[in-house]
Amino acid sequence: MKSIVKYLFVLMLLFPFILAAEEDDEASRAEEEAVSSEKSEENTEEAAPSEDVETMPAEAEKPAAEEAPVKTEEAGTPVAEAVKTDEEVKPEVAEKKKDDGRGFVFGSYGRVQPATDLRGGSPKWVNIVGHGSRLEQGSYVELDFAYLLPKIGDNGPLFDFVSTLAFSESLFHDNGKWIALNTVRNLFVRGENVLWKPLGFWVGSRMYRGDDIYLLDFWPLDDDNIYGGGVTLHFDNWGLEYYFGFNRLEVDWQYQSKEVVSDTFGTESITWMDRQRIVTGLKYLHRYNISDKLGLKWKLIGEFQRISSGEKSNDPLDEDNSIVYPEDFGWSVGGQLGLFGYAKNSFTDIFLKYSGGLAAYGLMSVPWGFDSDYKTKDARELLFAVTSNLEIGWFGAIFGGYVRSFRDSDGNKYDNDDFVEYTFSLRPHFFIHENFYLAFEVSHQLKDMNGLTTLSNGETKSIRPQVTKFSLIPIVTYGGGNYGRPQLRLVYTLAVQNDDARYSYNKEDFRAKHSVLHYFGLSAEWWFNVDHR
Repeated sequence: MKSIVKYLFVLMLLFPFILAAEEDDEASRAEEEAVSSEKSEENTEEAAPSEDVETMPAEAEKPAAEEAPVKTEEAGTPVAEAVKTDEEVKPEVAEKKKDDGRGFVFGSYGRVQPATDLRGGSPKWVNIVGHGSRLEQGSYVELDFAYLLPKIGDNGPLFDFVSTLAFSESLFHDNGKWIALNTVRNLFVRGENVLWKPLGFWVGSRMYRGDDIYLLDFWPLDDDNIYGGGVTLHFDNWGLEYYFGFNRLEVDWQYQSKEVVSDTFGTESITWMDRQRIVTGLKYLHRYNISDKLGLKWKLIGEFQRISSGEKSNDPLDEDNSIVYPEDFGWSVGGQLGLFGYAKNSFTDIFLKYSGGLAAYGLMSVPWGFDSDYKTKDARELLFAVTSNLEIGWFGAIFGGYVRSFRDSDGNKYDNDDFVEYTFSLRPHFFIHENFYLAFEVSHQLKDMNGLTTLSNGETKSIRPQVTKFSLIPIVTYGGGNYGRPQLRLVYTLAVQNDDARYSYNKEDFRAKHSVLHYFGLSAEWWFNVDHR
C-alpha cells in the first residue's frame, strides 16, 4: 500500500511537467504546419497564372470575419477602406467614450503650509478686515469624487453626481491629535440637456458661486453655500439661473433644544426653537465676443431671504427668561462687469453689491446689532470690488481689492459695529523659467470704525487699524502662468501694524505686543479636475 501511495505522489509531482511537454509538442506541430502552408502559398504565387483564369488576391479568399484592414500610403484605395472587424471597432468606441470626459472624475483643491513666526512660535493671522491676504491661511484640502453618467445618444441628457469632502487644518504630524476636522462641501446631482437642450436642474448641497478674488479668497458677488436646488437655462451667449434653498445653523439664534419632563419617566430633549432660513434668487449672465480673443461679460443677481420667528430660552428653569425673535427678511442686488482676452490669460472683473437686512451679514453668519424688536431690517452693506490678471512675456501680475461699508440695525451710528474697510493686494510674477517664478506681494488693509475704543490704559479714542504686508515668494511650478498649478513655494512675509491695529487685539494677545510680525514657511497649492462643480 505504501508503494502505491509513493507512486501516486511521484505521479502528482510529474503531472504538470508531462502536461507542459504535451503542450510544447502541440505548439511545435502547429508551427510546422504553418511553415508548410506558407511554402505552398509561395509556390502558388511563383507559378504563372493561366490567361483564361481570373485570379484574386489571397485576402479575398478568406472569410469576411478574418479580413484585416491593410494600410497603404495610397489614400483612398479600396484596400485601405476595408471593413473592420468587431474586435477593431470596440477599442475605437471605448476611446470615444473616454475622450468625451464622462465617467468617474477625481479632483482636488488644496494647500499645505508649514510655517513659523521666527520667534519660536506658530504663525499668527494678521488680518484686520473681513478678507485679507490669503498667504497666511492654514492647511486645507477638498477632495472631489464625481461620476458623470455616460451620454445616451447624440441628444441624450447629461447627469452628473458631484461630491466634495473637505478637511480643514488638523494634521496629525503637526498637532499630534488623531482628529480630522472634515465636512461635506458638495453633495448634489445635476441634470442638463433635459427635455430641452438649454434646460438643466440640480438638487443637493452645493457651493453655488461665481467669480472670486483669488488673492483674498473672497467671492464678492455670489457666494451661496446652499442646501436646495435650482433650474438653469444656458444658451450660447447668455444664461439664466434660479435657485431655492434652506439653512438652519446650529446656533441659538436659529436652533435650540431643551430638556423637559418626560410623559413617562425622567427627562427628554426636544426641539425648542427651529428657525429655518429660506433663500431664493436669480442670476443672469451675458457674454459678448468682441473679437476672436477679446470678450466682454456682465452679470446681474438678485436674492431674497426670510427666516421664521422663534423663542430662545435663556434659563431652562425660568420660562419667562427668554427672547422672542420675530420673522425677519433680507435682500441683495448686484452686478458684475468683466473684460477678458486682452492679453494671455487676462481678465478684469468689477463687482458692485448692495444688501439689506439679513443678507447684509452673509448667509452663514449670525447677525448682531439688532433693533429694539430683534430684527435686522435697517442693516446695510455696500461692496465694491475689483480683480484682475495680466501676463505679458516674462511678466505677470494678479490684483485684488475691495471697499466695504457696513451698518448694523441698532440705530447707533457711532459704535464699532459700523465701519468702512478696504484692502488691496498686488502680486507680480517674473517668469525666470518655465518651471520657476519669482513673485512678490504687497498688500494694505485699513478699517475705519465709527465708535470709540477703550484702550488697555483706560483711554478712550477712535482708532483706525492699518496693516501693510510685504512678501517674497520663490515658486517652483508645473507651469501655466500666474494661475498655473501645482506650485511649491517658499514664503516670507513682513507685516507692519500701526498702534491702532495693536489696540484692536486683547492686550495679552501676541499681536498686541509687536508692531512687526514675521511669517516664514513652505507652501504647496494645487487644483485640478474641479470644473465639474
